Amino acid sequence: MSINLYRDTLQNVWLFGQSVLYTEQSIPREEVPEGWHCYDLKGSDADPGCPYEMVDRAGQDSAGSILSHIPLMRGRTHGKLVPNNFWMTAAPVTLADFCAEEGIPCPQPPEELSKAAEERPETWEPTVKGWAMEMA
Repeated sequence: MSINLYRDTLQNVWLFGQSVLYTEQSIPREEVPEGWHCYDLKGSDADPGCPYEMVDRAGQDSAGSILSHIPLMRGRTHGKLVPNNFWMTAAPVTLADFCAEEGIPCPQPPEELSKAAEERPETWEPTVKGWAMEMA
């Protein structure tokens, strides 16, 4: 089952003191809006469904995915432990609702971006610009 980031509801959670979006499903990286960051949460061997560590990509023991408008890990960081840093709110929200609450621009779905590009009229401009002189 795949998630649609623009239509489906996600959970608004606090992670490392930041308001971010969480889903128990894996977010395909090609679906992540430009300028946004996506991380996977891994569970422990003892409890694979409970978030224990945030990583770029979880190979196994996936406990969900995080979508954030700000980076949560620095360059060479491979993972960050999340116990005591992950708090779920009871608020399911859409991406548009989250952006409105946070006061940030909401990314457009890829199909809307392609429609806007198709609807944009082409303007004709001459390839050569110069002076026209009148002969007497």
